[in-house]
Amino acid sequence: MDLELYEGWNFISIPRQLAVGNDTVGQVFSEVETDGRPIYTFEPATGFTPVGENETLEVLVGYWVYSTEDTTIELSLSTNPVRAPAMRTLSSGWNAIGYSDMTPRTADEALGSVEDAWVYVVGFDAENQMYRSVLINNQTGAQGENQRLNPTEGYWLFMRDEGRLAAISA
Repeated sequence: MDLELYEGWNFISIPRQLAVGNDTVGQVFSEVETDGRPIYTFEPATGFTPVGENETLEVLVGYWVYSTEDTTIELSLSTNPVRAPAMRTLSSGWNAIGYSDMTPRTADEALGSVEDAWVYVVGFDAENQMYRSVLINNQTGAQGENQRLNPTEGYWLFMRDEGRLAAISA
C-alpha cells in the first residue's frame, strides 16, 4: 500500500500490521528527508513524544511526519494470517489515533468500539497543511459521524471517557 507524504507536516497512520523487517520508524521512513525533525506521536498524559528509529509502527496510532518534499512510501503489510486484532486504550481528552482499514469508512463505523465515549474526530489535510472540519458523534450531515475516515491518515479523537478502540480490519 502506498503512503503519500506531502511537503510539510503529515498526520499519518498504518492501516494494518507491517511486515517484519519493514516495520520500524527507521525502515519505513529511511528515504524521507525530515529536515532533522523527529517523527512524533501524542499521548494525553505526556503530550508530543519523539518516536525512536527502532520503534515499531503500530496500528491505531497517529504519527506526525515532516517531509521537505512530496514523496510516496510503499508500506509492506504483513501477510501473517494469524495475528490478533489491534486494540488500544484511549484516555479521556484528545488522542492521536490511526485509521485501521484499507478502504474509507464512516466515522461511526470506524469508531464503533468507542461509540459511547467519543465526541469529536478531526483529520488533517497534509496537502493543504490545514485541519479538516470537526466530525461530531451522533450527528449527521457535513460534520456528522456519517462522513468518511481514510486509510493512512491520522486523526485527533476527543474522548469524553476512557475507552478501548478496536481495529476494524484484520
